[in-house]
Amino acid sequence: MMKGILKFFKKKKQKWALVLMGGGSRGLAHVGILGVLQKNGLTPDIIVGTSMGAVIGGLFASGISPTKLKEIANDFDLNNFIERPNIPILSKKAQISIFDFLMLESYKSRLLKKLGLNREDKMEAYLRSLIGEISIEELPVKFVCNAVDLISGREIIFERGKLYKALRATMSLPIIFEPTNIDNMLLLDGGVLNNAPVGIARNLDAHKVILVDVHRDIKEIPKEEIKNTFQLLHRMVETMVAYKTEEKIKKADLVIRVDLEIEALDYSESLRIVETGENIANENIGKIKKLVS
Repeated sequence: MMKGILKFFKKKKQKWALVLMGGGSRGLAHVGILGVLQKNGLTPDIIVGTSMGAVIGGLFASGISPTKLKEIANDFDLNNFIERPNIPILSKKAQISIFDFLMLESYKSRLLKKLGLNREDKMEAYLRSLIGEISIEELPVKFVCNAVDLISGREIIFERGKLYKALRATMSLPIIFEPTNIDNMLLLDGGVLNNAPVGIARNLDAHKVILVDVHRDIKEIPKEEIKNTFQLLHRMVETMVAYKTEEKIKKADLVIRVDLEIEALDYSESLRIVETGENIANENIGKIKKLVS
């Protein structure tokens, strides 16, 4: 009887979650955040990510150290993974101008050819080379990411299955990467619908949720900056994501804001972005420890 009473009064261990937002190159700041957390002996019980946040979080959850992630970030070149017919390879400094080189009709024809296929592309192969065939349910750290199914119009939450496939699905940024086919679903970047998946973390029984916010506020831009169809679509997606994100951010217990005025496709300053994440994490480490202790 005494054992039953003790069991009844024993407190359930409270779990805390780290939510990593998408933001293209700005999401590399998550590497710096995770590095500081690890140095302070703080490994999240749950990691929830979307888009680039999911990629960084998923690689970390699979056992790749922040130090190794920093090396991967420094070596990453977007040009190696985007298929652009008859377009010169852009330099790392010029990646931001990719929309000026892409042509809508070319993209549309390639997309229509691939929608019915389930063929591995360069990015999926790259992710598989980093983490192998490990499944999400086998990870040493609980990890979840999201995507959007264009067939049903609903958010899809990955809690099981091959990690590399889930990461490829959640980072299918419109215009840049084609949607991914998995189990009769056509999957798009999770950040389009839910770029701050705090609610997912709550549903996983996280008592405390820390959100790393790398989104960029929408600001007025000169009309001349929207020069072609791709820039128009990019601005549309960017605006939609920003307004959907603002309300979700407020639901976190602690928001670590990493304010970077960097375009999502500009990977020319990868190390600076990682180091900015490190600096912000060090500034907030006291708050983090207080919340999760």
